[in-house]
Amino acid sequence: MNKYDIVLVVVLLLISLGSYAGLYMYTSGSEITDGLATVYYKDEKILEIALEDGDYQIINAEYVVNIDEEAFLYTVLGDNGHVVIEYRENQVGVIDEISPQNICQKQGFSNSPLSPITCLPNQIVIIITAPKTDDDLDEIVS
Repeated sequence: MNKYDIVLVVVLLLISLGSYAGLYMYTSGSEITDGLATVYYKDEKILEIALEDGDYQIINAEYVVNIDEEAFLYTVLGDNGHVVIEYRENQVGVIDEISPQNICQKQGFSNSPLSPITCLPNQIVIIITAPKTDDDLDEIVS
């Protein structure tokens, strides 16, 4: 191994570490505390949960089974049965559902637009969106 090989290895190592650090910094700031968690069933919006305080808006009551306002539990209907979504500390997550490997529960809680909760056995998807700001509206108008 000559000195050019060593230089090449060092340069590639620095590029790799720089890429990892950039990706980490980009994704670590993606959590939001005042956004909106939108629950979809078969591509139909059924429920919205505010990440700031757990307030909710029922969009389609046909698929919303129960709301426990004190415990911040939202029960919706999925293909295999009821799916229980919990709000806690500016995050949402599935805490109870019926699926072959409990995939939905294993995803944990999320408040990041980069980490939607996908429960394919029940055809439930929870997408996190950031709130619209005046700057966003200015960009759309421009």
